[in-house]
Amino acid sequence: MVGPTTQLDNRHMDTMRLPGIRPLLILSMALLVAPIAVGCGGAGDGGWAAAPTPEHTAAMHDMTPDAAAQAAWNSRPAYVRSQPRVEAAYAYALARPDVVSWMPCYCGCVAMDHRSNLDCFFKPTQPGAALEFEEHASYCDVCVETALMAKQMLAEGHGLREIRDRVDATFGGAAPGTVTPLPPA
Repeated sequence: MVGPTTQLDNRHMDTMRLPGIRPLLILSMALLVAPIAVGCGGAGDGGWAAAPTPEHTAAMHDMTPDAAAQAAWNSRPAYVRSQPRVEAAYAYALARPDVVSWMPCYCGCVAMDHRSNLDCFFKPTQPGAALEFEEHASYCDVCVETALMAKQMLAEGHGLREIRDRVDATFGGAAPGTVTPLPPA
């Protein structure tokens, strides 16, 4: 014969749980989600302290009149065309790597070994290699806004150092930035 069972009262269920589990779970989730919430992802202290390398930018300087650059732009991936601002930022990075390569990125992409804002748009290439688009900027507002800020300020007559100062002031506290050298004075 089975005796009567005691029905649990839901008000007392919290006292049956392990103490401290809920705060530990919340802290764990915050640590996992924080890098993504801060910028576009990741955190780290990688990157390079040297100036933009010839390997990365050799094939990209003077890209506008270059037939290879035009061919790459004509066959750009769909993610580049996802939004007008994204496409404008990619177009500017393609046309003016000499500007964008001096701008750091503060979305946390340093964890992806990015060295400057240019790496958010194009993968580093060897001299003579085909241009390869980087998808990262297509979903990162910090990357796009950095490039478009540089475009606007250059059109207004500002120099590279002024543009860099504005980028640092605007985005510098968002996430770890790329280790991008200062442009020449």
